[in-house]
This record gives sequence, structure tokens and C-alpha cells, in this order.
Amino acid sequence: MTTIPEPLLKIGYNLLFSTGFALTWPYLTYLIWRRQPFWERLGERLGHYPPEIKDWLKHPERPVWIHAVSVGEVLLARVLIRELRARRPQLRILLTMGTPTGRRVAEPLMDERTQLAYVPTDFYYSMMRAFRRIRPSVLILIENEIWPNMLWRARKMKIPVCLVNSRLSRRNRRLFRLARTFVRPVLQLFDWIGVQSPEDMKRFAIAGFPEDHLHLMGSMKYDVANLASDEPGKGREVRKLAGWNRGQIVLLGGSTHPGEELILAEIAKELRVRHPQLRLMLVPRHVERTGGILNELSATGLKVAKRSQLGVGEATDPDLLLVDTTGELRDLYATADLVFIGKTLTGTGGQNFLEPARYGRAIVAGPHMENFMSLRREFETEAAIRVAATREELSREFDTLLADESAREDLGRNAERCFREHLGAGGRYAEVLLEIIQKAESRGRA
Repeated sequence: MTTIPEPLLKIGYNLLFSTGFALTWPYLTYLIWRRQPFWERLGERLGHYPPEIKDWLKHPERPVWIHAVSVGEVLLARVLIRELRARRPQLRILLTMGTPTGRRVAEPLMDERTQLAYVPTDFYYSMMRAFRRIRPSVLILIENEIWPNMLWRARKMKIPVCLVNSRLSRRNRRLFRLARTFVRPVLQLFDWIGVQSPEDMKRFAIAGFPEDHLHLMGSMKYDVANLASDEPGKGREVRKLAGWNRGQIVLLGGSTHPGEELILAEIAKELRVRHPQLRLMLVPRHVERTGGILNELSATGLKVAKRSQLGVGEATDPDLLLVDTTGELRDLYATADLVFIGKTLTGTGGQNFLEPARYGRAIVAGPHMENFMSLRREFETEAAIRVAATREELSREFDTLLADESAREDLGRNAERCFREHLGAGGRYAEVLLEIIQKAESRGRA
């Protein structure tokens, strides 16, 4: 296979990256302005750090650098850091992220051994400054963070690079293969890669990652879903406030996307003829859609209440509860009788269904679960999830499960058992990564 010489590849990448950044700078400026005060920690994205981080980095023990781009990856990093700390409490860790929301989620992790910063933009200059200041012993990237200047700088400084909890969709595999002349030399810079499933092992090898560095580790998403709830009684409280504490059966649509709310409401209205105890709870993925959803639901004739209004007066036992608040879905899953996974019927990609599985809920989804295919296969093998290809099939699945309580309970038990069987990837990662860290530290002292 023809490959481009590395010096030429570096020059070409940096020219393209700088040109692309310059062309998109007005839009990026607008995004930064919307998400945070414009100058807040902007220097960190160029490898310039404030005094408190500089002082922390002066410690003689070199930190482990973990990068997690946004909220989902930061939650994975939270699991990994917990497992590393359980085995080596004094390990020093710098956690970087790319988004303000990711940083907010990471802030509770900050202590005397853990520092937070924004990841430097992948300019040659920014990465050079960052690596010289941080001096990491090992670089750990969560999921699919691949930045050429970061990888080149790590290799130049003889810093091992690990990619953890990684997965590769068919689409990304094809993109890597199409650009393999340019991409393959960069992919070879990873020293250790932990992947989620056997299918991912094959895709990574085909895409051009070094096969002898690939390791099947499972998914840390199970461990993330198993993190302790902040308010374990929230679901029961919401049901009581709604007046749903007298034998009602609650169907919860979690992280729904446009079109799914109306479909679920129409199905619920039809099924209530045979199942009068059925109540519907909708938790949209984006709460700002509340107004539009209410307009759609008005045509169904169902009695609708908003979550934000519960507790203001007497419990009214609405037909449908629209959750117009944020941060409660995790706890609401615990009190549902039947769960529909959003973005699987009218959207594409799907949403994570491990949290309802943790609580032993009966789970039904639409056909579009492209982002969670390995998890879907694991659950389908164990009869732990039901997948409906169409609206009509979805209605029939709900009807069957509402009519047969034992079938509903069996489906939920299977989901919880499958969930429990796949826990522990975080611990496995920690064991392997600590060996890599210890070897790197020994070489540094030699």
C-alpha cells in the first residue's frame, strides 16, 4: 500500500487544518460566544494555562492525561478514574475536555490529585506547548478522539497513547478505508486500543488500525449506567405527584425525538380502550421543544400535564405527563413499567437503553439503533429487548406486554440480568492501563 512520507503528511495536515480553522473562525467564535464568555479559558485551547494549573503541573510526578471530549465521554472518564483511584489512590490525573457542558459534568472530579482543562486545539504550536507543560506519563483518549498533531507530539516525546472504550461504525470504517493513504500512518501511532465488541475488532483492523494493538475489553457504558443515582426516590415522587400511585401502568418514552411524541400519544390513546390503566410519560431529548410538542398533543384529546406544574395543586391523574424539566430521566426510568427508547422510530442512531435495563424495565425500541448495534445484539440474544420495525409493530408489542404482566416482567428481568453480566469493563481497563502507566513511569526514571 502506498503511504505518504510523514514529513509531507504533517505539512499537508497542518496547512489544511489551519486553512479550515481560518475559514470557519466566524462560526466558531459565534459558538464560543453562545456557550461561554468569549475569553473564558480560551488560552487553554492554545496550550496556555492559568497559574493554578501551571503550579499543579510543577509536581515532580508526571500526570496521566485523559481526554474526554464532551458529556458522554466525561461520564466514561468518571468510571475510569474511579477504578484507577481504587487501585492507586495517589495517581495524578489531568482530565481535558472540549465543551463547556463536558467541563461542568467533570467539575465534581476536581481535587488535589485531579485537575481539569480544555483540550488544546490541534495546531502544531498549541500541542507543542501543551505537551511541554503537561509532561504526561501516558495519554489516554476516550472513544474515538484522533488528532494527528496530538499523536505525533506524543510519539516524539515517547509517551504511550491508549484509546479506550472505542467503537467504529460501518460508515466510519468506510471513511477510514477511503482515506487510508492519509489516515493509516496516523492510526499506527496508537500503542494500545481497547474496543467494545468483536465486530469492532474486525472493523478497526479493516480500517487500518494496528491489529496487534487491538484488545477486546467490552463497554464501559454499562458501568456509566450503573453509577449511583443522585435522587433515587425521584421517580416514585413524580408518580405520586401525578396521582399515578393507584395501580396505573406507566409507559415512558425516553429521549424522544420529533414525531415520536405524537406517535406514542396516538398509540396510547388507542390502547387505553383495552388497557384503561395505561398512562404515558414523555421525556423529550430537547426540552426546548416543549411548546411545539404541546401543540401536537392538543389534537389527540388526551389530558396532558407538564412535569413543572406537578405539586402546584391536587394530583389530577393525567393521561399523559410531558416532562419539561432536565436531568430527571435516569431516575424516572426506575419507576416506569414499560419503556420506549427514543430516536429509534423517527430518528436515526438511537439512544442508550442501559439505564432502564439497570432497573429491570421492559424495553421496546424502533428499528434505528445504529449507534448501539453491539448492545442491541447482546440484548436480543438474551431476549432482553423487543424491536419493532414500524408504528403498527410498536403498537402490537405494547399491546402484548400490557396484556401479559408476566411477559413484561420476564423482559425486564432479562434486561437486568444482561446488564449485570456485562458490568466491569472499567475495572478491566484500569488493570491494563495501570500496567502501561507503571512501565512508562519506570522508563522515565531510568
